[in-house]
Amino acid sequence: MKRNLYLNIKEKEAARQEYLDAFAEVRPSAEKIAVSESLGRMTAEAVYAVCSSPAYNSCAMDGIAVISSHTKGASEDHPLTLEAGKDYVEADTGDMLPAPYDAVIMAEDLIETEAEGSYRIIAPTHPLAHVRPAGEDIVAGEMVLPSGHRIRAVDISALLAAGVREIPVVRKPIVGIIPTGDEMMDCFTAGDIPDGRIPETNSWMFLNLVRENGGEGKRWPIVPDDPKRLGDAVKEALAQCDIVIVNAGSSAGRDDYTVHVLRELGEVLVHGVAVKPGKPVILGKAGGKPVIGLPGYPVSAYLTFMEFVVPVMKLFLKNAGNVIAQSTNPAGKVIRAKLSKTLMSSLKYEEYVRVKLGMVEGEMIASPLERGAGASMSLVKADGFCVIPRSSEGIVAHEEVEVRALRPLEQIEKTLVVIGSHDIILDVINDMMLERQTGMSLSSTHVGSLSGLIALRKREAHLAPSHLLCEEDGSYNTAVVREMFPEGEMAIIKGVRRRQGFLVKKGNPKGIRQITDITPDVRYINRQKGAGTRVLFDYLLRKNGMKPEEITGYENEAATHMSVAVAVQKNNADTGMGIYSCAKVLGLDFVDVSFEEYDFVTWKTCLELPYIKEFLKVIRSSEFRARLESLGGYTCEETGEVRFV
Repeated sequence: MKRNLYLNIKEKEAARQEYLDAFAEVRPSAEKIAVSESLGRMTAEAVYAVCSSPAYNSCAMDGIAVISSHTKGASEDHPLTLEAGKDYVEADTGDMLPAPYDAVIMAEDLIETEAEGSYRIIAPTHPLAHVRPAGEDIVAGEMVLPSGHRIRAVDISALLAAGVREIPVVRKPIVGIIPTGDEMMDCFTAGDIPDGRIPETNSWMFLNLVRENGGEGKRWPIVPDDPKRLGDAVKEALAQCDIVIVNAGSSAGRDDYTVHVLRELGEVLVHGVAVKPGKPVILGKAGGKPVIGLPGYPVSAYLTFMEFVVPVMKLFLKNAGNVIAQSTNPAGKVIRAKLSKTLMSSLKYEEYVRVKLGMVEGEMIASPLERGAGASMSLVKADGFCVIPRSSEGIVAHEEVEVRALRPLEQIEKTLVVIGSHDIILDVINDMMLERQTGMSLSSTHVGSLSGLIALRKREAHLAPSHLLCEEDGSYNTAVVREMFPEGEMAIIKGVRRRQGFLVKKGNPKGIRQITDITPDVRYINRQKGAGTRVLFDYLLRKNGMKPEEITGYENEAATHMSVAVAVQKNNADTGMGIYSCAKVLGLDFVDVSFEEYDFVTWKTCLELPYIKEFLKVIRSSEFRARLESLGGYTCEETGEVRFV
């Protein structure tokens, strides 16, 4: 058989791109596995919570469970005595709060009396004080993990808490490994390796490189230098595997048969690449599958595996941007970042605060997440930890801090930082950005419309979702943007029109049809100050001659629409204002109030950023409109239009 002459040696980048283009039709396949066995796997699609966590109102402190209305009037001048069974029951952290008790008083705030079974208090409490309400951490129906997410230990805990037992993951590509050569000998053969024989070790290196990069390896016995036997082995591997590696036999020697065998079984796209060491690589295709011939010298074998096999494996692994094996910034690296808001802390403890990270105008911004000890989702969402040392009362906003990164720096730098009003479509947009495999993602922090615009003004975010109503003309967002940004360098990306109204239990037992039906015997759950939903509610109160103090629960605040929905579902409130899609997810009834405009505010200059361009592609797509249709309660006549203010 003739020697293999390198007639068309190609540059490495050109050869790799040509080869990847030949398999452009490759799509990842999925399989379902137990959540408990999913560590390190990648989600094939978005995963949603089956149940809320906690599933019931839970005591957050040791003490007594009380009926909050029975504590009214307590003061230092007029202490109030509580009697067991009548006013309170004993409660420990984690206990279910039994009806009709709706709050917990900490043990250290109780004054023992001489009478057994009674305590004295000197201050009243309020509903849900020191209580973890149902759904505080996870709400049934909300997205726990997006697609293309590499599953970590903290994710498994959150998934199990959310009632998810099986999870669809990207199936690992199976890589067949065929070592060849008359001179090769199994390295596990008993006794000494005789002269003239070489212990075969490359296949074991490949096997573990495959595992390191998210695949499963299948090793064949050593095939001698015989074209028929080599062809039979390749055919067998093609029938069982997604990718096939033939090691050795790719060079220009008389007994190097790989290129001839591949030409008989399929086609050879590249033979010889301009790299040293590693020139004799063969990039072939047979039966529609990649077959790669790698050189026999160990260093050449390693380098060509990393340059050509790993990129092909990534075609089978959905979001290649999440394959961390070759990251230049391994998780755990300490980076410097500017804190977006003040963090207060106790002098007693060293505190680890979970943060989201993003690069805004060349500056790394750290946005703190939920700090509660039971908030496992904050671990799932966190990009790093900011440590507040013991003996410190906290860290002031805009101060530079050290963050222990949990994600590689190159991923963080491709993150679109979104701070402002909450809507579940933000999770959908992030999921779709990840599905597009550009390496870009969206990170959202929910602080309300007004606080989001303040963060934008301080250059701590790329986008601020907003739905702030102008009472004078009934318009949304434009007036407040003009007021807050008088320099006029802003753009409003039109988002969605969404149904806003009152979320009520099935059958609407309280008969709520309009805001005047929210009487003192109706328990209301509000949104946080600065939220557009709260601005709308306050406007409706004034319009109808009502006062906040007339609303039972006006001070009871929730950070998201889903939190409002679960409060109503779990009977922590009779109603609250929110969007239709959240009512639909949790099976609640919905009382329409208005269609409002939920838009995205940004600086004009930010429109040229690659992640905002990617964001615009997503929200302008037909796939996004289809996702909105399935959620319900949205219209998108102007979605993606850009208006300058």
